[in-house]
Amino acid sequence: MNLRLVALMAASIALTGCAYNASPYGASVQNVEAVKTYNLKPVSVGKFQAKTPGQSSITCRAAGSVKIEPSFEAYIEKAFIDELKLAGAYDPAAGLVITGKLEQVDFSSGMTDGNWSFTLTLTNSRKESYTTSSKFPFSGSFVAEKACQEVAQAFSPAVQKLLNDIVRDPNFRKIAS
Repeated sequence: MNLRLVALMAASIALTGCAYNASPYGASVQNVEAVKTYNLKPVSVGKFQAKTPGQSSITCRAAGSVKIEPSFEAYIEKAFIDELKLAGAYDPAAGLVITGKLEQVDFSSGMTDGNWSFTLTLTNSRKESYTTSSKFPFSGSFVAEKACQEVAQAFSPAVQKLLNDIVRDPNFRKIAS
């Protein structure tokens, strides 16, 4: 095999990097209990939208991309439904429908610390809405590969915190009742 071809293949692999995949969502007992305290009638959840529709990855340093399946807004929508179901506050046929718009999603992967940040607007079928901003800190790393893995691992707990910030906001009870 030609030495230049081998060098080109090695460079391609190195520059492509790899993807760091976020874990599937695991519901938060704290969030479920918070929703239960409101004694809500079940609500339906409509499709979540995003300022950047269908976005499913963000580049992390030069090490690769952090990937979310199937997209950031769909992941958060499913997580929200899971929490409402476990709280007994979800019915896909309910008249009151709550939708979401992911206004912003990003992360920082610093040398000593990192964070996920979100801005999400919830709206009900009565056109009442409110916006929540949430930030979830986690440890960073000097090594890009380790830092990007930490970013991916922190996504699910970051969404748990986002949903906690949403359901603990006094406006949640208003739009979900």
